[in-house]
Amino acid sequence: MRQGRSLLPILPVAFLSSMFLLLALLARPSLATATAPEQPYTVLWQLKGAGNLSQPPVLSPWGDLFLLSSNGLLRLDDRGQKIWEYRTPEPSTSLPVFFADGSIFVATGKALYEIKPYGRAGWRFAIPTGEKGNRARGPNLAQGPGDSFYLLLGENLYAVAPRRNMIWYLGKSDYPVTVDATRQYVYVAWNKDGAGTTLAALDAKGEPAWQRGFAEQQQVYLTLSPDRKFLYVVSIPKTIDRLNKAGLYALDATTGATAWSRRFGQKELSNITLGPDGLIYLVAGKRYLYALDPFTGQEMLSSQLLDLSGAAPVVDRQGTIFVPGQDCLYAVSRATGRLLWDFEFPGGIPSTPTLGRDGRTVYLTDGQGTLYALQNK
Repeated sequence: MRQGRSLLPILPVAFLSSMFLLLALLARPSLATATAPEQPYTVLWQLKGAGNLSQPPVLSPWGDLFLLSSNGLLRLDDRGQKIWEYRTPEPSTSLPVFFADGSIFVATGKALYEIKPYGRAGWRFAIPTGEKGNRARGPNLAQGPGDSFYLLLGENLYAVAPRRNMIWYLGKSDYPVTVDATRQYVYVAWNKDGAGTTLAALDAKGEPAWQRGFAEQQQVYLTLSPDRKFLYVVSIPKTIDRLNKAGLYALDATTGATAWSRRFGQKELSNITLGPDGLIYLVAGKRYLYALDPFTGQEMLSSQLLDLSGAAPVVDRQGTIFVPGQDCLYAVSRATGRLLWDFEFPGGIPSTPTLGRDGRTVYLTDGQGTLYALQNK
C-alpha cells in the first residue's frame, strides 16, 4: 500500500520549539489588558482643551453645546465638531443667554455682547466708565421681564433692552451676589456690610414686588422651578454657627413666602440640579449626596461619598446620578442610593455635568480641560 505524502514540510526541531513558545505567549492574556479597568461608560467623543474648567457646558435650545473659553465662547455640534469660536476682548463672566432669533448674549467685566447665529459680532452694551467690574459670586446675567437683560456688574444691577440701550440701573448695595429671572420678575440678591443680605423680586421697572433679609451670605444660588412657581435659594452664610446654618429654601416666586426650608450640618452646599424625575439634587460638605422632594423638602435619598469637588450632580433618564469628584466621577443608583461605579478622570470633575436632550448623554469637562460626551453602559 502506498504511503501518502505529508503536506507539511519537515521542519527543524529548534524551529518547532520556537513556534510553540510563540503560540503560548500569544495565548496568554496581556498584562495591560488584565490590569486596566474596563470603562463602565461609553465615550461617544472627546475634545481636548475645550473650555473654562469652572463653568459647565451649556446646551442650547437648538441642541448644540456652548463652552466658555479663556477669551470667548466656543460653539460645538452634538458630535463635538467646532462650529465657530467668538473671541471677546475680556474674559467672559456669564454663561450664554439665548435669544429666540438665534443670537447669543454673553457678558464680560466691561460689556454685554451679542453674537449672531453664525459667530459674527452683533450689538454691544458697554458698561459706564467707573464701574469696578463683575463682583457677583453667582450668575450675573439673566433674561427677564420685557425680554430685557438684567446684568450685575460692579455695585449695580442694569436692565438693558436687547439691541437698544440701558432702561434703568439700580445701585443698592456694597456688591450684588446673584441674579435670576422669569418673564414677570427679576430676582436679585445683594450684600451690604453690617446689614446682611437682601433678596428681592423686582418688576420690569425695577420696583420691588417683595424682598426679605438674610444674615450676610458668603454664597447664594437661585434656581427657579420649571413651572416658575418656586424660587429655590441655596444659602451659605458668611458666618456659620448654631443660628446661621447653610440651607435650602423654597420660596413662593410671586410673594416670597417660605414654602419649606431645610438646614444642613455641613458648611458647604452645591447649587441644586432639578432631575428628570422632578427631584432636587445637591451635595453637601463635599461628601454627601442628597435628593429632596421639590414640594416638601423631604429627603428621598442620601449617600455618603468621598472627596467630592463641590459641583452639583446631574441625573440621566435611566436613573443614574453622576456626581463630580476631586479625582473621579461617581455614578450612583437613583433607585437604591448605592454606588454603581467610580472612574478616575485627570484632575477630577470641577463643574456640574450637562445632560443632553436625549436624557442619556452626559457632557462633562475634566480638570485638564477635556470635554467628554459619554453614556452609562
